[in-house]
This record gives sequence, C-alpha cells and structure tokens, in this order.
Amino acid sequence: MASNNEMNLLEAVGEYTGSLKDKDKSQAAIREINRFVKHFQGERLLASITPSQIGVYAEQVAKNTMSEEAVEGLQAVRKFLAYIHKQEITDRNLATHFRVRKSKTNSRNGRGRSVSQRGGQEMTQEGHDQLTSEKELLESNRVSISESIQSAAEDGDVRENAPLEAAREQQGREEARIKEIEGMLRSAIIVDSSGKGAKTVRVGTTIVIEDVDKKKKSKYTLVSPSEANPLEGKISDASPLGKALIGKRSGQKAIAITPKGQTNLKILDIN
Repeated sequence: MASNNEMNLLEAVGEYTGSLKDKDKSQAAIREINRFVKHFQGERLLASITPSQIGVYAEQVAKNTMSEEAVEGLQAVRKFLAYIHKQEITDRNLATHFRVRKSKTNSRNGRGRSVSQRGGQEMTQEGHDQLTSEKELLESNRVSISESIQSAAEDGDVRENAPLEAAREQQGREEARIKEIEGMLRSAIIVDSSGKGAKTVRVGTTIVIEDVDKKKKSKYTLVSPSEANPLEGKISDASPLGKALIGKRSGQKAIAITPKGQTNLKILDIN
C-alpha cells in the first residue's frame, strides 16, 4: 500500500469499501462512489484534489440528482471523504466541502411531518453536536481562506486569476454553509435519541421493520435530514421510508413509495 501522501483515489476507495459491511454497500452508494472516482480519475493522487474542486463537483452533480436514492449516493461520497480524513489519509477534511443539498420538495408541510409545531426541526443531540462542530471548523477556516484570497490577488491579473476565483468561491460556499447551520441550530428541537418509552415512530427512535413481500427485516434509526447516513442505518424523516413510518405504532403496516416502486412494510419494534 502506498504511503498516505502518495495514495491515489482508487486505492483509498478500495480501502474504504473494504471496511464496509455488505449491508452498507447499497447500489446507490457504490454507483455514486464509482462516478466520483471516474470524474477525478482513479490514478489521481488524493493530495492533488482541492477543496474547491470537491465543492464544484458536489454542486454540479446535485443539480440533476435530487431523488432520495441519489441523495443517498451523494451522502456515501461524503462519508468516504470523512473516512479518509479520519484515517489520516488526507490532511484536509474534504467532506466539509461536499455539500448534499436536499430538494425543496423534501420539506414536510403535510401529513407525517416532524417539523415541530413550534417551528423547529427535531434532531438528536448527536446531530446537533455534529452541526456545531462543522460550524466551528468552517469558522476556523476563515483566516486561512482570507490569506489565500490576499495571496492570490497579489499574484497576477485579478481578471484572469483562477486561484483567486477558486478561493472566493470557497469563501462564498463556506459562509453560506455557516449561515445555513446557524439557522438550523437556532430552530433545532433536541429529542431523546434513546427511544425509551416511545409508543410511535419519531425522530430519535430505532425501528425494526419487515418488508412484507420479501420477508426481509431491517433496522433503522429515524433522524433529521442533516443527520441522515444510510450506510450507518440512519434514515431521514424526510425520505419516502421515513415519511411512511413516522407516527406509526408497533404492529402497524405502512406503504413506502420510493423510486424503485411501492414497498409494503410492517413495524415489528420501536425502541
């Protein structure tokens, strides 16, 4: 295996996927990771991939991939980027530059919504802490980005200065993300994630369900959109599956309408 500084993208993806359990390798996740590798070219060294390139890629892909399945795939790429930073394969956490935007149609304004009547989004304490940490990290980058802008501005014609443009784009993305997180934190309503005493499915509960047709059991934890991570069994309450389950009791049946079609479910346990 190459040293971290010399590891290419394909090697890193191989290490990451090798660490996953079979149940975590969904078709959407693998498909989007393969697309990511193809775009950046598998033999490319990870050290040569910049945060601005990651941000631009995420924005371009998200424009045409707003289905729940597509979002799941994009989240898998973000998880991969977080993994290679955690394993010290990369010095920079590129995951913070890979934003997965939810479509406006995912907002819950009707039946089964988990937006509190007080106007806030329910989320677990873990999700709240993750957003806080991300905000603090982005804020800590402000000085280095400003220095990059100043350095780039001093180097050549500002009208045709790619480094300057990239630095400004990064600054704009990160400031927008900071404001977005601040809004979510202001309206956040922390819910108990232990599920203790829960009678119905809600954000923070863990649910065991059965696909009635396939006789297949699955276990999920229902979370807010910002916490969703299908590879860890965390599904958004805004997803088709989440919408179908929220508010249901143990023993009840539910129908989830996904891009793959209709799925008939039965709730076996809530905790």
